Formats: sequence, structure tokens, C-alpha cells
Amino acid sequence: MANETAKSTLSPSSNTQGTEVQSRQFKITDIPAAMDKIGWPVSAALMRHWFAGKPWNTPNGGMTREVKTHQLPPPAQYVEETIVKMNWVVTYPRGQEVIKVLEANWNNSSAQVEIKRHVAAFSAGKAPGCYPLRFSGVASKAEAFGYSNSRVVEFNQEGDDDLNDLRGALANFNMRVVAEGDVVIDAQGVSLVADTIGFYAEDSYDFEDNTLISQPLGFWNFDGIALSAGEALSKNDMITQQERLVGYQSLFQDDATSSQTFRQFEEGRYYLIQNSSFQKYRDRHKAGGDFTVYSDILYNKLTAPMVIAIK
Repeated sequence: MANETAKSTLSPSSNTQGTEVQSRQFKITDIPAAMDKIGWPVSAALMRHWFAGKPWNTPNGGMTREVKTHQLPPPAQYVEETIVKMNWVVTYPRGQEVIKVLEANWNNSSAQVEIKRHVAAFSAGKAPGCYPLRFSGVASKAEAFGYSNSRVVEFNQEGDDDLNDLRGALANFNMRVVAEGDVVIDAQGVSLVADTIGFYAEDSYDFEDNTLISQPLGFWNFDGIALSAGEALSKNDMITQQERLVGYQSLFQDDATSSQTFRQFEEGRYYLIQNSSFQKYRDRHKAGGDFTVYSDILYNKLTAPMVIAIK
């Protein structure tokens, strides 16, 4: 989607050469500014981070399947954990709802299996004593240690689900819960004295497709995103009709006025953006890096410490 110079057909009939109309063509690199314009600062910051990144050393330049599916941790250069804040996530009902679920299930039977497995690995080979288990608000440390429970925050990507900054930034993402406290090793064995639980978001920020048809990401222009495909197509049809009217009026006014009016209409046109739009950008410019995004950690103090016997 490069800038293009079009030969206008809107010039007066007396002008047989045509007039060059420098109409600014909408590009995917314009999307972050459009996001800022509609009040999506987190989405804009994450997309700018993608554009500033480097492709992976893979055949298509995208994130490896092993990292995307959490079989391997992401390389440090492909981790971003300064942009997304949990205090922002919980301003959205979906974030609040999932935290309530995790808060009620952070130590259920399945979660305790995970806690015991992670703490056992942490305590292996250590002498008797009390060892703090703290992640200092850094989610990548919690992820490396191992979370106790997780839920997916989902949006309907094919329908008219909520259009907001959370969906634009993370779409479907994982919410994790992890316990903090002290690991006690003594003659009786190993135990975790948990006094705090923390919540964080994790997601793969990538534009890979798993289907033959590339995933649509909405209709965009310089002013933002259309609420629906119908709105975008209707607006584009109206623009086409207005441009035809300008072409007729150009018979009776100077080229400069006609060209300026045409340009204003044309720059309001919506364009369908898909995952493939970013794939093509990466292939063409050798730029754009998929990455793993973590939020910070939002902490809740337990009303009373809970002792979990590990072994």
C-alpha cells in the first residue's frame, strides 16, 4: 500500500494532459495513528513495536510455532512487557470477569498440581531454610517459574463483538494467576506459604494465519476503523458517488479546487486489512517482528496465608 500518484480524470475538458492528483494512499503503517485518533493508545503502541521489530529467522519471518504454542520460551529480543498494564486490562468487563474466575480457582485441585510441580522444581537441591518466592511484578519471571491457573479472554473475531482498545491490542489472550510467598524447607518436607496471588496477561502478537483465507482485521482509514463491513462498503460507495459529482462539477471550476475536493473524499475511503497485509509488508520491507507480550502483575493479598504441602 505505497503512496500513489493518480492521473485525475476530473480536470476540465479543455485540459487534455490531465492533472496529477497527489492523493495520500492509506497504508498499514498509518494504522497506529488511526488508533491514536480513536483513543486506542495501547493498541497503537503495540503495533508500533511490531513495525520497529525485526523478522524472525524463519522461512516466512514469523514467530516459530514452538514459541507461539508455549513449547519454548520466546527469545528476549521478542518479548515486550512495558506497554500493557493490568490496571488498564481490568477497566474492561471481560478482564474483570476472568480475574474473578481465576481468583476463585487459583488453588483448585488442578492448580495445586501445577503449584506443587513448580515449587518442587524450585526447591530441588536447596538446603533447609525459608526462600522468598517473589516475581516483583515481572510477568516473564512468573511465566518462567510456572503459573497455577489460566483462562482465555475471548472476542468473536468474525462478528460485531466489542470494538475497543483491549480487542485491538490483544484480541484473544491468556490471563494467568500465580501464587507468591515463602517456600519453607524443613524436616517435615517442603511447603509453600502463599500470602499473595498475582494476575497477568500473556499473548502472542503476530499476524500468522492457520487457514487458507487470511484473517480480516477490519476496514481502516485515516480516521479509524469501521464498525462493520456494511458501514465501510456504504461509506466507500458514497465516496465514489461524490467523486463522480466532483468530476461533473470540474467542468465549471478550476482544476485545483476539483483536485483538492477529490483528494479529501478519496482519503476517507476504507480499506480491508488482513493478517496477510502485515505478512506482505514484512516480506517487502524485511521489517516487522512478531513478539510475546506480557502485562505487569496485578496483586491481591490473601486474607490469611495458605500453606500448601509440596512433598
